[in-house]
Amino acid sequence: MSRFLPTLLATGLCMALLSSCGNSKPATTSAPAPTAEPTIMRSGTVMLGFAKEGCPLLIRLDPQKSGEVLIPIGLDEKYWKEGMQLKFSYRVSRASSGACKQGTPAIIEDISVIGQVQVPKSNLPTE
Repeated sequence: MSRFLPTLLATGLCMALLSSCGNSKPATTSAPAPTAEPTIMRSGTVMLGFAKEGCPLLIRLDPQKSGEVLIPIGLDEKYWKEGMQLKFSYRVSRASSGACKQGTPAIIEDISVIGQVQVPKSNLPTE
């Protein structure tokens, strides 16, 4: 009888440990990914006239009356042409715009060239 009690306790302990190894909780499913906002294509004109003010490159969104200006972050240099008209989508960026205070930093995506215009000095953004 004296050997029976320790064996019984050891067996009970092993069963308790083994049963705790199995996870009886139901598997949780991850929350569905948020639906992406539809991509809105915009057009705008490249402007290079503000390098002295710390803005080597700006894109004025169409229509120009709106006065919206983007500071493109990491835009390929092939698009750095004064008056180049682009069609693109963009995401606002938290990147620092440095000394440039003319617009909103943005990451430009899905870019296509739609034309070239002469940019009159009066169409440049004003502070």
